[in-house]
Amino acid sequence: MDDRGRVTLPSDIRSKIDAKRFVAYLEGETVRLIPLPEPSEAKGSVNIPWSIEELEEAGERLVLKRG
Repeated sequence: MDDRGRVTLPSDIRSKIDAKRFVAYLEGETVRLIPLPEPSEAKGSVNIPWSIEELEEAGERLVLKRG
């Protein structure tokens, strides 16, 4: 780990994983990295029955409710 907290994966591992972003979490004393798909590749892979406006409004209501 470098002084900025970045971790470098060895090239043989990087070549087997087609991801640039990961979710990292602790599992006991082990750090686990879960690769995330690129957002551009995920586009259209999930059918959401609401419009962007409806999702934004629901998010705003949730924030106000928590506030």
